[in-house]
Amino acid sequence: MYQAFEDTLKFTITLISILNPIGIIPIFIDLTKRNSESQIVRIAQSCSIAVVVTIITSLFAGQYVLEFFGISIASFTIGGGILLSSMAFSMIQATSSNAKINDTEIEEMQDLRELGIVPLAIPLLSGPGAISTSIIHAKSFSSPLHWIGAISSVVLIGILVRFILAYSKRIGEKLGTIGQNVMTRIMGIILLAISIEMIIGGIKEILPILKGA
Repeated sequence: MYQAFEDTLKFTITLISILNPIGIIPIFIDLTKRNSESQIVRIAQSCSIAVVVTIITSLFAGQYVLEFFGISIASFTIGGGILLSSMAFSMIQATSSNAKINDTEIEEMQDLRELGIVPLAIPLLSGPGAISTSIIHAKSFSSPLHWIGAISSVVLIGILVRFILAYSKRIGEKLGTIGQNVMTRIMGIILLAISIEMIIGGIKEILPILKGA
């Protein structure tokens, strides 16, 4: 039970660091500046649902996709760690990572009706980093408690995302640009440490001799 709790906690912290809903507040405000308060709430709702569905789907189906393409979990762990580290460096510098979405894509997507799904949920929040993290952690889930904890965490994170986006203007005003940047940098440092652990773990799986080092 303790192991399941520890694994779930690590998974939850990693996901929150990757999603970094505080960090997308400026983008969300810009994308929804022409929408009314009620429309913003609906966009936040659709975004949170899309995030939950995407991550839970990755948890259950991700490994089968890897097996179909003949990709080992160790190789995917190293690749995912490298991807997360690039995102972490961008977060530490308080800049937007192109691994999620770039400025050109944001401009092209501004007229879409379903902003909550694209680009907010995918790829801004539950993008490649969140998907790869879900697949990697699912590999270590060995009991029903793992799955119950993981699904519960994803649902709670979805509720958190909905709350932050629905009240993004107020939160943004309270934190200010400096406050948002500080939060993003803290999440970036945590994510960098996690990504390094993932890379090291993947290398040890490929080179078992290093496990005894």
